[in-house]
Amino acid sequence: MTSQEQSQAFYLAETVTLIGKNFLSDKQITRDLNSIIDSIMHAAPEIINKKWMDIYLYCSNHFTDVDNMQHYKAFNTYQERYSKYKTLFI
Repeated sequence: MTSQEQSQAFYLAETVTLIGKNFLSDKQITRDLNSIIDSIMHAAPEIINKKWMDIYLYCSNHFTDVDNMQHYKAFNTYQERYSKYKTLFI
């Protein structure tokens, strides 16, 4: 794995960690997000960009309450980090 590929994986894992900071008291969400991080860190370099879809699908399936500020922050974190990722790596 090249240093750029490592950087991409770490950036994705950091994104999931930042999303999870809004839900530290929820053990199920924490477990699920840790599983996504594990999946990211073990992904083959040629598919690392596709891991954004895993993050998106999790957020869109679990953080659906538009009136819940934690859900809003999670999606906002995803959007901001994805936009920055595209400028850094794609």
